Amino acid sequence: MTRASASSTPTAPYGARDLLANRSVLVDTVAPPVVFVLANALGGLGAGAAVAIGFSLVLVAARLLRRQRLLYAMSGLGGTLIAVGFALVAGEASAYFLPGIVSNAVLGAVSVVSILVRRPVIALTSAAIYRWPLAWYWHPRVRPAYSEITWVWAALYLGKAAVQWILVQRQEVGWLTVARIATGWPAFAALLLVTYAYVTWRLERLGGPSVDEYRHDQVMAVPGSAGSGKSRSGESRSGE
Repeated sequence: MTRASASSTPTAPYGARDLLANRSVLVDTVAPPVVFVLANALGGLGAGAAVAIGFSLVLVAARLLRRQRLLYAMSGLGGTLIAVGFALVAGEASAYFLPGIVSNAVLGAVSVVSILVRRPVIALTSAAIYRWPLAWYWHPRVRPAYSEITWVWAALYLGKAAVQWILVQRQEVGWLTVARIATGWPAFAALLLVTYAYVTWRLERLGGPSVDEYRHDQVMAVPGSAGSGKSRSGESRSGE
């Protein structure tokens, strides 16, 4: 069994540099909570809700007119509608951040559970993106790399949830905005790069098969395959 080669690790993760360099992505995802907090400070909760929703709708319209990707603008609008709903029902501006806290807590818990059941969620995500054999990720010399990096993602999600929950309890709306931005896309993009670097390094250290080697081994193990046939014929001749 040879060590994992470059073919068993992803290319530089899509989205890491894009999230930091693409201004439209940052505006679509970061601006709505900032707009909400500023409008709330100037005109109250109702004004903050109206301005935040209006701003998100303008972003969607702008992407449509420019024929740009709607993914982040639509996700920003959806998130804003849910967050504003929480704030209006609770009557507190800090409640705007509750949906994000809940989602981070859930993602963190799912990440931990996935490790405990030996199916790390980062491996599942990688398999969905790169279409590599799922069974390869469960190889004893491959899975540890993905389990270990999933712990890091779990720590990020749970840490975000814990910090923001404390700030909600203290009604620190300004600091909630800062925490939301700092631990949002910049942290996400940075961790994507860390994930790529760590998994690449760890697979080299584990010495497991590359994806191509794993696929080849699976083909050879199938009865009646060309490789297995040659092997059996060679064994027959050696026996004679």
